[in-house]
Amino acid sequence: MTVEELAVLLHTSKGAVYARHARGGIPGGVRLGRTLRFDPRIIAQWISANSASAGGRS
Repeated sequence: MTVEELAVLLHTSKGAVYARHARGGIPGGVRLGRTLRFDPRIIAQWISANSASAGGRS
């Protein structure tokens, strides 16, 4: 999954994805040369775990 695809999924900017990844806030990121890619399976688990831990908070 590209940074752009993840940004769309998270409803944020590409810059925010890069910054959050740099701080260790997004798992599954792998550098391939100059590009950053994310494993969709890890991202799906991460989103699921975060939405479950939010407990339906608004």
